[in-house]
Amino acid sequence: MPRVSEARARKKAAAAAVASRKRPAQALVELALLLPVLLIMLLGMIDLGRGLVFGVSVQQGAREAARIGAAAALDTTVTDAVVLQRFIAASAPALVGCGPTLDSAQQCGGGTWTFSIKLTPPAGSPSYSSIAAARANASQGIAGWRLEVTSRGSVSLLGGFQTGAAGLTLGQISVQGDAVMVVL
Repeated sequence: MPRVSEARARKKAAAAAVASRKRPAQALVELALLLPVLLIMLLGMIDLGRGLVFGVSVQQGAREAARIGAAAALDTTVTDAVVLQRFIAASAPALVGCGPTLDSAQQCGGGTWTFSIKLTPPAGSPSYSSIAAARANASQGIAGWRLEVTSRGSVSLLGGFQTGAAGLTLGQISVQGDAVMVVL
């Protein structure tokens, strides 16, 4: 009888040794299956954070530009270009490299952006798409007018990250900044 239990003990020891050798391989397979999913989730969180930072900075830039533009009735040096330059400067890091161009799409800051300025009088008169046009055509001045400063754009997610094998392509996230002030 003692020989049977010895044989069983050896079999159990051999089976345990084989099982312990399989565990690292099993863990490696599990890691290989989960790692791509975890990496995509991590990159998505990073990109979402980046999109939120861009959104906040563009909104902050729009507010700053509208605040500067609100002094347009009192300060004749305030022009569309001044307002737009202030917008771009206050919107860092989102709008790095943008030029002072209104109403046309431009590539800068890792995306495509369009800027617009619109002045609307208090009651019934036509609105103008530039401070200079409003000054030239408004007989009573532009005090009390609504000034809207807008930026709309889209930022590439992770620089247009692509995986060739899976064919996965991440697109773009839309970012918008709007601010409205009354010209003083």
